[in-house]
Amino acid sequence: MTRLFGYGTFRHPVWRAAILGAEYPAEPATLRGYCRIAAPSGYLSLRETTFDAASVDGVLIELDAIGWRIADRWEEVPKYRRVAVVVDTPRGRADATAFLAANDDGAIPVDDDRHALIGDAEVEAAIVDFAPLMRRLRGAGAPSDDGE
Repeated sequence: MTRLFGYGTFRHPVWRAAILGAEYPAEPATLRGYCRIAAPSGYLSLRETTFDAASVDGVLIELDAIGWRIADRWEEVPKYRRVAVVVDTPRGRADATAFLAANDDGAIPVDDDRHALIGDAEVEAAIVDFAPLMRRLRGAGAPSDDGE
């Protein structure tokens, strides 16, 4: 199965486990030829660049099918879309999937290394709000209103 390249909230181990509702194996990874941007939605995204020297540090996460369903919902697909990428890891190059904003018109580069554009408290509140859906997707509760 293709692995997820996380470059924002998924890089933070505690947030990743809380969002996904489980621990998943992860290792450091670097995506070359991309830069981090502030998408119009107010969240981080990636944009391909013409410079191979540009790179984004993140983590490569091995997700199962449930993990992918949860990640899709956290990333609010279709606001974000899955894109195939190749990353560098300590063990060599690896195929991965990254989430990119479906619309990045008007986005601006983000030059720092923060996990999110919003504050930590806001991210943690969003994770708490997301937890009931995550638990339903994991099968720990009643079906959601959308039939999942």
